[in-house]
Order: sequence, then C-alpha cells, then structure tokens
Amino acid sequence: MKRWLKAGLRGASGDAPIKQSRLIENKIEPIIKVTYETKGLWDIELQLSNKQAFNEIEIPNIGQNLVPGEPQVPQEGLYVAIPEGATVQDIKVVKSKKKTFQLAHQLKPAPEPSRDPSGSPALNPKQEIYDLNEAFPGELFKNLGVKQIGDVNVIHLMIYPVQYYPASNKIDLFSQIELEVEYKLSPEKAPLRGGPLRGGRKRVPAGYDDQILNLDNV
Repeated sequence: MKRWLKAGLRGASGDAPIKQSRLIENKIEPIIKVTYETKGLWDIELQLSNKQAFNEIEIPNIGQNLVPGEPQVPQEGLYVAIPEGATVQDIKVVKSKKKTFQLAHQLKPAPEPSRDPSGSPALNPKQEIYDLNEAFPGELFKNLGVKQIGDVNVIHLMIYPVQYYPASNKIDLFSQIELEVEYKLSPEKAPLRGGPLRGGRKRVPAGYDDQILNLDNV
C-alpha cells in the first residue's frame, strides 16, 4: 500500500520540497535565513518474502540515509553561498513546524552492500537504534563544513526533514525548518554600509546555479 502523507494545508501529492534564502544585514553580523519547506511524503508498506514487513518513506526529489542498518530517513544536502573571506559564526534552527504520523511497521533500514546484483540486499536493523524511542537522526540539520564550488565558497548542510521514533513507529514530518546562518566578514572584504558587494558575479560549474542558495549576494 502506498499513501501520501501531507505535511500541511498547501501542496499536492508528489510535490518536492522548496528551498529559499534571504540575506539580512544588521549592525552586528550579516545573517542568511534559509527556509526549507516540505509538502509531504510517500508512505509505502513493504511485505518481504521472508515475512519481514517494513514501512519505507520517500520525499520527492531528495535522497535517503544510506548507512547500513540505520533507519532510511529522507535527507537532502544544501549549499549556501557565503562571501570570500567570511567566517561562519553560528548556524541554528530558529523556527520549525511538524506533524506526527503513525506507521504500521518499523521504518526500513538501509540495506547492507551486496556483491550479488541478482539477489536482494540484506536488511539488518541496528538494535541499538531500533530498540529505543529516541528521535533519529536526532537533529534537523548537520553542518558538513565549508567547501568551494567554482569561485564560490559554500556551507554544505544536510537537512533532515523527518525524525523517526523506532519503538513507537512514529515519525515527525517537518513542513518547515528555518535556519539562521551568521557569518563575519574580514575587514578588507566587507562592503561599505549600504554599498554594493565588491567584485562581479562569481562563476560556478554548469548546473550549479539553481542548486546554491544566496548566490546572488556573493
């Protein structure tokens, strides 16, 4: 059985998440507001040949946790552009909205690597996770550090829009996650107050223009 679990009042079945950013300049440090909105997810009941039953959840157009044995929760990597010479001071969740759903079975674990393409990969839930009723992965985002894409410095974030509670088979689906990224500019790179950013538009490899948030502000 497959059903669409709606995160909020808006959005149609199969809609992918929406990602937006907004730069706020104040008297202390610049802040980038990042908003991640999830419209819903597909909940799929799986009956396996060995009488195992699991639920699998999928959010359109994003990936899943692939660590063998861990719950296969949805996740998506985001790139947020920061100016050259900027130092990230803090990243935090400032607002979130969620809706709780009950699953019929345990969430499917990520499969073990298989060398036999014709066989079904083994599913071995990590009991140290599945025996507890603590939220997994237990955080709404992870900071994977600063990297460079073309001429642009970006913060690489991993977003977790679903939290899973194994012992009760419940999930929290977050329709909105709002982050604040605070950074500090080096004096030689900082623009004059109210003035334009220094330098022209930075170049990124083909295909990345619509994948990097805040690109127009660096």
